[in-house]
Amino acid sequence: MTITKDSLPLSSLGIYTSVLATCGDEGAHENDTQASEIQTNEMLESEIHVPRAGNMVTRFLGRCVLRIMGYKLQGHIPNHPKLVVVGTPHTSNLDSVLALGTILSLSLRVNFMMKKEAFFFPLKQFFISIGGIPLERDNPRIAIRQSLKAFEKNDKLWLVITPEGTRKSVSSWKAGFVRIAHKADVPIFIIGIDSRTKTIHFDKLIALKPVYKTSADYDFHAQEIRDYVRARYWGLNPENH
Repeated sequence: MTITKDSLPLSSLGIYTSVLATCGDEGAHENDTQASEIQTNEMLESEIHVPRAGNMVTRFLGRCVLRIMGYKLQGHIPNHPKLVVVGTPHTSNLDSVLALGTILSLSLRVNFMMKKEAFFFPLKQFFISIGGIPLERDNPRIAIRQSLKAFEKNDKLWLVITPEGTRKSVSSWKAGFVRIAHKADVPIFIIGIDSRTKTIHFDKLIALKPVYKTSADYDFHAQEIRDYVRARYWGLNPENH
C-alpha cells in the first residue's frame, strides 16, 4: 500500500471502499486478508497528517451505522492537516447520522460550527469534545473570525461546513466557506452524497486562487463548486435537491 504526500487510500484509516460486510458475521472470513492490511498501517502513522480520533470500538460502531443505512465509501482522503470540508448535498436530518457513521468509521476528528446558544451546561463540554465550535449565526463576519481563530490555534483542523445553510432547496450557496478557506490559506475538500448509488464520495481537493479582490469573486467560486456538486450528487431527500 502506498501513501502519497497528498492523499491516502481509505484503507489506511481502517475502512474500505465497501463497508457493507464489516459489521456482521457474514463478512468475517472475506475480510481476513483486509484485516492483515490494516496492521501494516501502524508503521505508517507518522506519515498520516489528517486529524485522528477514536478506536476499534468507535470504528466498529461507525461501520454498523453505514451498514444499516446501506452506504459505502469511495475515493481518497487528502493527507492534509487543515481543510475546509464541504459536506453536500445537505437535504435531510439523516445527513448527520450518515456523517457520524463516516467519521467514526475512519477514526477522523472533524470540527463543525454550532449556534452558541447550544453550548450551555451540561452540554457545553460534550459538544466541545466532539468538535463543536460556538457560532454567532446572526453575524457572518464574527463567524468567519471564529473559524479563522480556530485554524490559527490548532495544528490539525478539518472544519466541516454545509454551504446550503439549510436542508431546504436553495438557488445559491453562501460563500463563507470559500472566504474562510482563502483567508486561512487551506484547501477545500468536497465530500458528496449520492443517494442513487448509496455512496459517499471523497471527491475533490480544491486549492484556491492567491487573490480574491471582491465579494463577487467568493460568490462566483462558491457557485462553481455548487454547479460541480449538483451535476454529480443527489441528497437523501430528492425534494430538497
